[in-house]
Amino acid sequence: MEPDAQLAPRVLLAVADPLLRRVASSALRSRGYSVSATTEEEAALTLARSFSPDVVMVDLDLPSPEGGNLFDTMRALTDAYIVGIAPPDADTARIRALRAGADDVVSATLNPDELAARCQALLRRPRQLHARWDPLQASVITLGALTVDVGRKEIRVHDIDVPVTRIEFALFEQLCRRPAEVCSRSELLEEVWGPNWVGDTHVVDVHLSNLRRKLQQRAPELRFIHTVRGVGFRLSNDLLRAVEDPTVEAPLHDVGSGNGTVGNDDETETDRELVSA
Repeated sequence: MEPDAQLAPRVLLAVADPLLRRVASSALRSRGYSVSATTEEEAALTLARSFSPDVVMVDLDLPSPEGGNLFDTMRALTDAYIVGIAPPDADTARIRALRAGADDVVSATLNPDELAARCQALLRRPRQLHARWDPLQASVITLGALTVDVGRKEIRVHDIDVPVTRIEFALFEQLCRRPAEVCSRSELLEEVWGPNWVGDTHVVDVHLSNLRRKLQQRAPELRFIHTVRGVGFRLSNDLLRAVEDPTVEAPLHDVGSGNGTVGNDDETETDRELVSA
């Protein structure tokens, strides 16, 4: 029986092999999932926007109509769980996908029972993408040129909206709530993905690197996120100065304090590697 589309978890399946599409779709539907499947890249992107999937399963070999591969486009487009599908011997592609933010990578020869079980396992660890409501917390955080509207889930720089994903917003909100502290990757994972997250911790780096680029497109003269090598992330010195004295304009560039804890907020080598991977 076809599951109730309003209640069943939604899975978007984008694969190049028509036979795999039919077999996987049938297996997932028989186990209670609402499935939308395609072998066309353009159709996959359209469905990602209109179908609002909970899980996206995408063939790692599919190219993207927007350039690059379809997996990377999907990862930037949706906050759904992303599962890469790769040939059994494609170890390099599997590792790259996990480092680039995949929640799981499965073999194209995976049997239907395990395919459904992996979807179920992902959905058992719900992401905490919305802030936990606390009436004592500010609903709007202002740090110099930066405004973070918690209620509307919006970020503005110089009063210009910055388009961000829900994960990017949730991560940045955690940094803004603790402006003078360093947030470790494990802390950010627990707050945003939940305590049962299992996967590569550098998924945090991927999302914050994407967010950093978006913010600096709006204000190239400012630094927003500082990477503390080997530890985690905090707000930049530019924003910290705005916290200490809102009347002082942030300088064009950060200057190290000499105590080893405050330094240049440019992207680290790790950030650049993640972006280009």
